[in-house]
Amino acid sequence: MRDLLEKALNKGLGVSFTVEGGFAVIRITKGNDVVASCSLGSGDFRTSVEDSLQSLLLDLDRKGL
Repeated sequence: MRDLLEKALNKGLGVSFTVEGGFAVIRITKGNDVVASCSLGSGDFRTSVEDSLQSLLLDLDRKGL
């Protein structure tokens, strides 16, 4: 997961993890704007976080961010 976080930070993005309504939420920000987010279901938290973060970063790459 560290490599994914470094990739985001090197692009000037911020990554935050919160819990809302009992679900873990990942938010990727650029400045003060949220550019991507997702909530995670139950299961293996680490695997879910890594898979979701990778997916969000790939989507942002496709969008040119």
